[in-house]
Amino acid sequence: MSKYLYVIIPIVLLAAFVGFYIHESRVLDEQAKIKAAADKAEADQKAKELAEMRARSAAEAKANQEKREAEQRAKDKAKEDAFLDSIKKIKDQTAGYLDEQNKSKAQIADLEGQLTALRTEKENMARQSIDMNQSIVAALIERQNAEMEVQRYAATVARRASESPLTRPLVPTPPPTTSQ
Repeated sequence: MSKYLYVIIPIVLLAAFVGFYIHESRVLDEQAKIKAAADKAEADQKAKELAEMRARSAAEAKANQEKREAEQRAKDKAKEDAFLDSIKKIKDQTAGYLDEQNKSKAQIADLEGQLTALRTEKENMARQSIDMNQSIVAALIERQNAEMEVQRYAATVARRASESPLTRPLVPTPPPTTSQ
């Protein structure tokens, strides 16, 4: 038996080793499966948490984006309202200036009409003044001519009177001698 012992012991040891190896490999496989399942569960949990965090982050980002867009729209609306208000103010001022301009144009037209009437009146008065000056000059000439005529007539009358026998003094005639 001793001869066989050398063969049997290694076979028994080999069988024990194979048995121990199979047992340990099953234990290791089970532990690996458990670990893989735990890792998978942990990975699933982390993936679920990551998905939840991403969803929350996306929701927060979307909310923040909507908030920023709402603020930007409010700012844009305020700017647009301010711009429209300034345009309306400018249009109102322009309308006021146009009204003033139209009033000024009407006033200018009225004043030009008055000026034209005054110029016409001035020309008429200048013509009347010239006509009056001419009639005054004509009257002065007539007066002068009348005075000269009167002087001539007076000179003629004076000459005739001096030549007239009636204007000579009477020479005393000697008293008539009476003849008796």
